[in-house]
Amino acid sequence: MSTNHSQFLTFATEKEKDSSVSLKSLFAKYLYNWRVILVTVVAMLIVAFAYTQLADPVYQVKATLLVNTPKDADKPDANQSVLDKIDLPKSADAVENEIAKLKSARLINQVISDLQLDISYEKKDGLFYKDIYATRPFRILFIKHNADADIKAKVFIQVKDSKSFMLTTDGDSKQYSFNDVMHTDWGTWKLIPAQNAPSFTGQPLRVSLLDADKLTEYYQKNIDAGLEDKLATAVDLSFNTTDRQKGKDIINQLVKVYNDDEIADKNKETQNTINFIDQRLASLTGELSGVEKSISDFKSSNRLTDITSDAKFELEKLQTNDSRLSEINVQLSVIDGIESFVNSPHTADKAPAVIGINDPSLVSSVEKLSQLQLQRDQLAATTPETNPDFEEINAQIKTTKASIKDNVKNIKASLLNAQSKLRSQSSSSESSIANLPGQEQKFISIKRQQSIKENLYVYLLQKREEVSLSYATTVSNYKVLDSAHSLPSKWPNKKVIFLAAFILGIILPAIGIYLAQIFKGVVLDPAEVENAIEMPIFSEIAAAPASGLVKGGLIVEQLRNLRTQLFDLHGEGKKSNVTLVTSSISGEGKSFIAGNTGNILANTGKKTVILELDLRRSAIKDIFKLSKKQVGISDYLRGNVPLAKIIQPSGVKESLDIISSGSAVSNPTELLENGKLGELIAELKNTYSDIIIDSPPVHLVADGYIIARVSDVTLYIVRQGVTPKSELVFIKNLLKENKLPAMQIVFNGVNVKKFGFGYEYDNSYYQTTSLPGELSA
Repeated sequence: MSTNHSQFLTFATEKEKDSSVSLKSLFAKYLYNWRVILVTVVAMLIVAFAYTQLADPVYQVKATLLVNTPKDADKPDANQSVLDKIDLPKSADAVENEIAKLKSARLINQVISDLQLDISYEKKDGLFYKDIYATRPFRILFIKHNADADIKAKVFIQVKDSKSFMLTTDGDSKQYSFNDVMHTDWGTWKLIPAQNAPSFTGQPLRVSLLDADKLTEYYQKNIDAGLEDKLATAVDLSFNTTDRQKGKDIINQLVKVYNDDEIADKNKETQNTINFIDQRLASLTGELSGVEKSISDFKSSNRLTDITSDAKFELEKLQTNDSRLSEINVQLSVIDGIESFVNSPHTADKAPAVIGINDPSLVSSVEKLSQLQLQRDQLAATTPETNPDFEEINAQIKTTKASIKDNVKNIKASLLNAQSKLRSQSSSSESSIANLPGQEQKFISIKRQQSIKENLYVYLLQKREEVSLSYATTVSNYKVLDSAHSLPSKWPNKKVIFLAAFILGIILPAIGIYLAQIFKGVVLDPAEVENAIEMPIFSEIAAAPASGLVKGGLIVEQLRNLRTQLFDLHGEGKKSNVTLVTSSISGEGKSFIAGNTGNILANTGKKTVILELDLRRSAIKDIFKLSKKQVGISDYLRGNVPLAKIIQPSGVKESLDIISSGSAVSNPTELLENGKLGELIAELKNTYSDIIIDSPPVHLVADGYIIARVSDVTLYIVRQGVTPKSELVFIKNLLKENKLPAMQIVFNGVNVKKFGFGYEYDNSYYQTTSLPGELSA
């Protein structure tokens, strides 16, 4: 099994454990930038402090209403039908309907109109204009409002004195007196001064119109109405505002408008009954006057003063029957009205009068139907008919109508039966009267008509007084428990603001660091490499402060670890080890790794040589500060000099030699292919235990593949902050295709001063562990 394959298996088994290491490295990245995070946190806290000092306080204005549900709505009556007991509206549903009405656009729009909330009065405060609703020195009174007026248009008004002001529109200024009628694009209006108008003398105020529809939508969203307790019917009205007086006015006016609307709805039903009675009284007045005149004329013409006792008895009996018949006829008339009302598809226009109906079940059902229809109308004012809420209320209306129809049918049959009996009795009395003398008979007939109409007239007058008394004492369904009052400031909440500022101070730089890493498009974490190539990193080298030879600290320990791993990788029993150091692109630190690896290998006393085989861009001679004029590998490969001429001491220690690139060439690839490279390595193996080759980047030129033929192990350098992430695919293919011998990945740390990312280590421990003179330049 190959070395790379075994490493693939090892990586697969330890991937879960490595994820925790990746999290630690991720935390280390952000911890390294603690200065940026600290500065951001401090800045955010300063901004939070400034906001708490400058922001206008927000207050909650609150009122509490006790909504009264229909009496005995939840207590079934003995006279109610089974359907009535089942379908009685629940108090919670009734309260929910009232809440919907309180937040309806119609009522809120009325509040806006009453308080002129669609007109903004502002005073300049520093760089900004501030609303002065509570202290406005005047108010606009529209005589004729132009509905097409540009709501973006603004006027500036400057109070001159208690009687006059300066009006500026579109740059034109003109002086007016208060209460003068003015004509502008807004329409016809005048300015009504307040008592505090003189205190605003000389101060320019900005007046503007607001979109009433958008304002209505705003208040609908921001005025909260809800049940304080699900088991009670107390409704809390609340509104958050920076102007306490404005908030109180809005809530109080909303309660007033709601009260007026409730009373108007109730009075509408009562007025329908009064109108019905008035129509009947007007008709009876004329009829009664005619009958009374007929009696007077009859007595005068016939000189009739009295009638017999028998005639009186029969007449009184007939009058009693007629009185009862009149009542039954009135009841039948009302029953017909109720029947017509129920059968009509439109039941919202007029509720039927129920005067004279003694059946409590029918009266309750008719009242319930009126209430349900009113609730439906209120719901329709705020909700489209496709809303599921309509299904429930329509079902209740349908059930109530069916119950009323059954009651009407039974009551009508009973009244018709009573009417038939009374008519039979009246016929008997009329027969008895018919036997009386002619004058008495005729007089009794006229007297009977008078009695019928008098009784009916008195009955209707009595009912009208009862209904009128009800009309005069109409009250709303609610009671104000707590009028609008302001609670302590709820915003700015310093604890919440400072906590949010602290959290943002940490999150924002973290996001910035993360985005910078993403958009940078380079490798920044060893875990990225391991996850991409599916093989563990062979060795990690921390960021070096300079590009030369390192003299101590963590990097020395990491190089020692690399040396040990290389010994294990090469194995024992070999006379000489050839290690190729390469990378994908230039600038990834392969020369730095090659030079320092050769230096640490030489510390063991083994003869080591470093070959500068990057014939295009040499860097080894710069690391060891060697002469650039020295002949080297290119000269040897062309056959111009022997091997002994190109070997030069490193100047660091006796066991380390350097062979530089030599003279510049135009065809390095062809030169490496001429066969002498193999001879060079073979000769060096006779002298050196370790041969380190610094080669060109393999993704840029083919030189590395040629050099790989004479190598035993490849150290492939990936540099933090330099190697593009796109190169990881190329590296993975190299591993899978085994194009480089025993290829291992070395993760080279980036210069943190240049890239701003990386790890920070404590070198104090490692500074004392270097051997005397070890790795000294």
